[in-house]
Amino acid sequence: MAKPLRLPGVEEQRVLDELEIDLLVAPTQQARWNRLVKERHYLRRARLVGEQCRYAVSYQGQWVALLGWSAAAWHLGPRDEWLGWSEEQRRRRLHFLAQNSRFVILADRTRYPNLGTRSMKLCLDQLSADWQAQHGHPLVALESFVDGQLFRGTLYQASNWTLLGPTAGFGRVAEDFYVRHARPKQLWVRRLHPQARAWLGAPQLPAPRQAYEQALPARWDLPLGQLGSLRERFAVVSEFRKGQGKRHRIPTVLAIAAGAKMAGVIGGYSGIASYAHNLTRPQRRALHCWFGRGDQPAFAPVPGSRAGGRPEQRNSRHPEIDRPRPDSARPEGEPGRDAHPTPDGGPNPLRQRG
Repeated sequence: MAKPLRLPGVEEQRVLDELEIDLLVAPTQQARWNRLVKERHYLRRARLVGEQCRYAVSYQGQWVALLGWSAAAWHLGPRDEWLGWSEEQRRRRLHFLAQNSRFVILADRTRYPNLGTRSMKLCLDQLSADWQAQHGHPLVALESFVDGQLFRGTLYQASNWTLLGPTAGFGRVAEDFYVRHARPKQLWVRRLHPQARAWLGAPQLPAPRQAYEQALPARWDLPLGQLGSLRERFAVVSEFRKGQGKRHRIPTVLAIAAGAKMAGVIGGYSGIASYAHNLTRPQRRALHCWFGRGDQPAFAPVPGSRAGGRPEQRNSRHPEIDRPRPDSARPEGEPGRDAHPTPDGGPNPLRQRG
C-alpha cells in the first residue's frame, strides 16, 4: 500500500485554522469524491442512499478529508430506544436524522491527529442548513456505524458523539426483511440541538418544525387473516381487462383498491398506487401479488410500483449496513472509521517536503 499523504512541516494549529469545507454539488466534484472514497474507504464503495450530502475539507485548495451523509437507517433498536419515540413518530420524523456513511481522511492523521475532529466540527456547523437547502428540511440528530473489529471510534468520541452499543447484527436487504450475520457494528449518535431527543419523542414537535413533519401514508389496518377473505369476495368478478400489461389477477387488484378506499385514500389511480407501495411482504402474499413461472412462483410488482422492480427489492435504503466485508479489504493502522490514505498525485501543498 502506498504511503499516506503527509502534511507539510508547519504548525498544526495553523493548518487547522486554515481548513475550509465545501458542499459538493457539481457533478465533476461528486465524481471525484466518489472515486477517492472508492479508493480510500475500507468498504470500497461510495454509494449513498436516500437524501445525501457530500463534503470536501481542504487546505490551501487541496482536499484533505471527505465526509458523506445519507438517509438514516429505517430500524435501529438502540437508537429508537435512545430517542424514546413511538413507531408512528419514527415514521413521521425519521428524516430529521442523517447518517454519517463515509468519512475518509486523506492526510496523515498520525502527524496531525486533530485534523479529523476539526473536519467533523466544520461539517456539523453547517450540515443542517445545507440539508434544508438541498432537501427542504433541517436535521436535529445524527447516527453512524463503526466496525469495532477494525476501529475504536476515537474520532466520534472526541467529537461529542455517544456510543449506544452494538447493533443486533442484522443487515437490511429488503423492506421488512433482514439477514443475520456475525459482524455487529458500534452505533454512535449525536444531537445537533440540545433538545433533539425531547423533540423527536414528544407528542408534538416545536412549532417551527411541525411544518417539516411528514404525513403518514395510508396503511392497511385489516389483519392478515382477513385479507384473503377480502380477495375471495372479488373472485366472482370476471376478467374484463385486455391481455396486455396485466400483472395481477383482477381479485387482487380490486382488493387493493377496496383496501385503499377503506383506509381513506383520496384520489384515483395515483392514490391507490401510493397506497400499494406501502403494503408489506406478508400483505402482498395474502393478496396473491405474485405470478407463477413453471413450478417457481415469483413476486411481481405491486400495482403502481416501478416497472420491472420486485417488491422485495423496493425501497431498500441501507443494504450495506452491517454487511460483512472480506478480510482482504481491511485497512491497517488508524483508529476511527477512516480509510487508510494513499497519495492523490499532482501538485499538493500538503505533501511531505524533502
